[in-house]
Amino acid sequence: MGKIDSRENFIRLINQYQNLVFSICLRLTGDYFAAEDLTQETFIAAYGHLHEFDGQAEKAWLCRIAANKCTDYCRAAARRVIPAQ
Repeated sequence: MGKIDSRENFIRLINQYQNLVFSICLRLTGDYFAAEDLTQETFIAAYGHLHEFDGQAEKAWLCRIAANKCTDYCRAAARRVIPAQ
């Protein structure tokens, strides 16, 4: 695949990988609604960094973004938990 340089190519990327990204987010968080939000955040982050992406291994690139978003979400959720006393 070449560099993703157009709106149409980015839409293709979303259509091709949205189910995969969602399943990664759901598996890592265990929360359907959080997975929906994290899937959206993944594609927003990917769009924001398209200029840095070389066009190689787009599937791995998106999966890594999704995993990182889920890790950040889980860390933030752990900080929000009030310890039992």
